[in-house]
Amino acid sequence: MKALVCEMCSSNDVIKQDGYFVCQSCGTKYSVEEAKKMMIDGTVEVQGTVKVDNSAFVEKYLQNARRAKQKEDWEETEKYYNLVEQNDPTNIEAIFYSSYGKAKASLVESDLYKRQAAFKVLQNCVSIIDDNFDLAKAEENKKILEEISADIFMMACSNYVYNQRKNGYGVITWTDKMETVTLFNNLGKEFMVSLEHIAQKYSDAEKQNRKYYYELALKHAEFILENGSLASPQSFRDIIMTYHRWIHDIDPTHVVPAEAPKAGNKQTPDGCYVATAVYGSYDCPEVWTLRRYRDNNLGKTWYGRIFIKTYYAISPTLVKWFGHTEWFKHLWKGKLDRMVTKLQVKGVESTPYEDRNWRN
Repeated sequence: MKALVCEMCSSNDVIKQDGYFVCQSCGTKYSVEEAKKMMIDGTVEVQGTVKVDNSAFVEKYLQNARRAKQKEDWEETEKYYNLVEQNDPTNIEAIFYSSYGKAKASLVESDLYKRQAAFKVLQNCVSIIDDNFDLAKAEENKKILEEISADIFMMACSNYVYNQRKNGYGVITWTDKMETVTLFNNLGKEFMVSLEHIAQKYSDAEKQNRKYYYELALKHAEFILENGSLASPQSFRDIIMTYHRWIHDIDPTHVVPAEAPKAGNKQTPDGCYVATAVYGSYDCPEVWTLRRYRDNNLGKTWYGRIFIKTYYAISPTLVKWFGHTEWFKHLWKGKLDRMVTKLQVKGVESTPYEDRNWRN
């Protein structure tokens, strides 16, 4: 007697439900008689066209994938998004995140070649997002693009392991840090190209719809110019000006700057940017608690000050572009609520507070 294997997708994950044997991968149902025949003969004759509704399985796998991503369990993230992609090959969320987890995990390993391979796969996935972008689902897909965009930004701003060499005096003489920066830049550039291709799917009569995609691509171009340590930044300054002109052609009220910003033109103001965006005010109990913890705890240690500086390098840009969106606030509110509660339990007050100079 042979094992019970689904004839539609070759999965052996087939279980009995409500009097039928149901494939857990694609949703195909078999009667008891058909299942017996499959186990004895190994085949069941299927006549005509069979259309399988696997939307319930796709949704289940999406929920599991999103939950794993939220927990930063990259192995599970990859597993469940792969299952989504197998059942819905045109799902752009699955196309990107099925490879995102492996690229993210590679950042904590010192093997540069493994990292380059993971990013190459992810970059290839980004390159086909436009091929699978359905204009009929544009509003739904825009939300996915915004999440992908934010994750590309945050990945490029995250810490990562890199190799270095020191001379006999302990002075660093070489690192491979820039190789990873190049991977971030290439990923951002590929996403820009994919956004351009999506925009071009709209006819000239619908060109107003192109504006959204050009604006999102412009943000990535500006980010790479500012953070990408480019050897030849002028080409990106030209790209930025091109996007401005394209947006102006669609919306004449858009102001085209006289010139693109200079490379690496960063601002470093202080402030609880993400918390302010989430809670709606710089002066509220939750933010007062976080500001106290920053000044009185994090600011007292060298590693705490590194964290603060990293936060100020990343958060202004993220809040500028995404702080007004509901998904961004939802993403951070639960994390911040838990953190504030823990700090208050430890005795950090939530009363009105005036900032102190944590650099001293």
